[in-house]
Amino acid sequence: MKNFLKPKQSALSIGSIMIDIITVIADDDVELMTLHNMTSSFLMLEQGRKVESLSIDTFVGGGGANTAVAMNRLGMDMDILALVGKDLNAEKAMNRLRQENIGLDHLKVCENVGSGVAVHIASHDRNAAIFTHRGANCHLSQEDVRAIDFTKYDLVYVTNLSNESADHFPQIVRQAAKANCFIASNPGIRQLTRLCEDFLLSLNDITLVSINTAEAETLIAKLVAEDRKACTSPLALSEKAPPLLKSGFKIGGFNLGLVEFMKNLADHGPDYVVITDGSKGAYLLHSGILYYCPPQDVVMKGSAGAGDSFSSTLASLIAAGNSPDIALCAASLNAAAVISCVDTQEGLLTFEALQQKLDQTPDTFDISTTVTRWTVT
Repeated sequence: MKNFLKPKQSALSIGSIMIDIITVIADDDVELMTLHNMTSSFLMLEQGRKVESLSIDTFVGGGGANTAVAMNRLGMDMDILALVGKDLNAEKAMNRLRQENIGLDHLKVCENVGSGVAVHIASHDRNAAIFTHRGANCHLSQEDVRAIDFTKYDLVYVTNLSNESADHFPQIVRQAAKANCFIASNPGIRQLTRLCEDFLLSLNDITLVSINTAEAETLIAKLVAEDRKACTSPLALSEKAPPLLKSGFKIGGFNLGLVEFMKNLADHGPDYVVITDGSKGAYLLHSGILYYCPPQDVVMKGSAGAGDSFSSTLASLIAAGNSPDIALCAASLNAAAVISCVDTQEGLLTFEALQQKLDQTPDTFDISTTVTRWTVT
């Protein structure tokens, strides 16, 4: 693809490192119950009974590790700021990151707490239920952040920070902004719920923010209270328009259209506002243009890591000078590659592989016809 620019900057990923224990269970061995009025599904395991698994494997994951590997494979010169325990899991994680050429100068080993561990249980549609012990990931300190020379980095990517570590999010953003870094943030729902005010104030210095629809819903009441407007989309939409654009957000008695929500976040500071809607595609707002990219057709083997892949790919490509539509398409392809594998990193594409995928799929994924654009100013 012409005009597809390779990221070559130096970058720092800040976030968690986890040991992912992933078990895949045959559909017949675990019950799936869906509550249609709540659009929620539950895996039901019989108490006291052994359940045969199709596979149980151990991988290195976590938002910080996933994004570091994703951006490094695209061409970025990567370091990671993260925490692990003094244990065998930490050795496994560090060896994995060394294999991917991730700089570990800012990796801190905690003496009195174990490394983070997550157990994924996948069955039926492979949208795994995850049991999480965050461990060392909760112990980021002000001193850890102050020790970083952010002037070494062109891009700083802040993933979901665990529990008390999230308290230092404003400090990270301030230091990175002072160093004139491109700052990308993909906060988690716990961070947005507990530290909403800090997050919104920090947006003034953030270049790109990416959240999913569940995370967006946690901000609705706050944004409506600020604006006192219940809005629907001001756009003329066809019947084939993506569902979230037509419906907007409706939660807790509040109504807010997608466009108005994204414009509201953009007014807080970010140049790029991204909303991901899972299997229904993704939206990006930049300079008064709303872009929408539908999802890829893919057989899902694991759901974890898709958001890390999508958002870090998007941030890397935009920071390298790619147009929003090209970056959006490439991010969708990389996320699809991730969920076509069981773990969070095996499917991550190199820049060359991603470029080849874009070149090989002009009929099914032509950017000029696939990405829809609306002017919203």
